[in-house]
Amino acid sequence: MPTEDFLPDETTLEALAALPDDEPVVMLNLLKYADDGGEAYAKYGRIAWQQIKKRGGRILYDGAPLLTDPAAGDWDRVIFVQYPSRAAFIDMMRDPDYREGLPHRRAGLERAILYAFERAPEGPPLEVVKPHSDKEIFVLNLLRFEPEGGREAYQKYGDVVRPMILERGGGPALLLDAQLPLVSEETWEDLYLVRYPDLGNLQEMVATEAWQTANQDRMRGLDLTWAFPTRP
Repeated sequence: MPTEDFLPDETTLEALAALPDDEPVVMLNLLKYADDGGEAYAKYGRIAWQQIKKRGGRILYDGAPLLTDPAAGDWDRVIFVQYPSRAAFIDMMRDPDYREGLPHRRAGLERAILYAFERAPEGPPLEVVKPHSDKEIFVLNLLRFEPEGGREAYQKYGDVVRPMILERGGGPALLLDAQLPLVSEETWEDLYLVRYPDLGNLQEMVATEAWQTANQDRMRGLDLTWAFPTRP
């Protein structure tokens, strides 16, 4: 369960610690600022960043949503933070120096999602995501599949659309598998952060007959998805 600081409680941290194979973990942060909360969150951010660096963590991606997804609602920032292990993240959560910043976090946020992911075996290496141009966008895709045949149906969609993305100069920036929801009302299975040269490129692709046909498999395969473009 989340605390009033939009962070996991001790029971959730214990569940995170109990997961096997303590490899590097990527924390998805979806943030909605409170009215006039940007300055307060920035104060928290400066404290948190020092604690992240202290433990060998780094920010893989920090972007602002460009459009609102009706299913996802309205968000102000999407940030991916990599920690060398779940133990490092848990240690930070319990550190008194880190916790000094929590009143600023509480004052700065209206709502938040925090979710633990790991690199998918077929995904690219975990690297800092660097845009190639000012126009480049990155589409966040959170996916939960239908229990019966959902992943297979989505794979059919991917087999068609993946070459279309590559032909347009895009490609996967992050492919992640879900570990545990820390602060989230929804559960997810996969996360894709996909690079496109610009928003018009994406819009042109989804208007094609090939994409529209493949999208039928996508919709059959998904129980729920949040998907929206962001820009660093």
